[in-house]
Amino acid sequence: MAKHQIISRIPLATLALLLGVAILAQFRAQGRTLDVGSDREAQALLLSELVEASGRLRAEIEFLESQLAVYQANERGVGLQGLVDELNRVKVLNGLVEVSGPGVELLIDGPLSALDLQDLINELRNAGAEAMSLNGHRLVGSSVVTVDAKGQLVVDGHSVTRPYRFEAIGDPHTLESALLRPGGLLFLQRRSYSNLMVKTTQRSHLVLGIHRPQNARRNASGFRYAQPM
Repeated sequence: MAKHQIISRIPLATLALLLGVAILAQFRAQGRTLDVGSDREAQALLLSELVEASGRLRAEIEFLESQLAVYQANERGVGLQGLVDELNRVKVLNGLVEVSGPGVELLIDGPLSALDLQDLINELRNAGAEAMSLNGHRLVGSSVVTVDAKGQLVVDGHSVTRPYRFEAIGDPHTLESALLRPGGLLFLQRRSYSNLMVKTTQRSHLVLGIHRPQNARRNASGFRYAQPM
């Protein structure tokens, strides 16, 4: 157990009592007694030593109190930083902030369906993509590729047309390997569409903008039914 955890759990009054007992034990070990019938010189000497011991005890208490205040302040700082880190993570997941980093770019052209594009999104997520975009539109966990009344592919209210350009931030080698693996999704799509054009490129730096859905209401007000335990 860390030292500051021990100090924070022991009341200062208990520490004072323990120090007092230790000082009294030291006097007794030296053959001294609290006999009120002793001569005045012995009583004065004993009183002087008790005053000095009391001063040392008060100094020790003040030191422990200052140490406890420092540890508690540090713990509050660590807790606050943890909350900030978690808030930033949630913002990234929900596309509320612009993000940048290494990753992979996938350019694909062919008569793909909404389900084909959704499968590619899921493939990149499963490969470890931490943020993605499709034709420049930031994708989040709730993003779904659908078809509108005109038969046009739509994601978050934005129409997307071929060629389709995916940008995914994550480990470039892992993402590209997952896309190009034998028997993988792109392998199967190439067999389904004979003229499918596919190009993958590892990027050292990608920048993905904020998620901006059209004709869609963000569920930013919180959950109605699910509550944290």
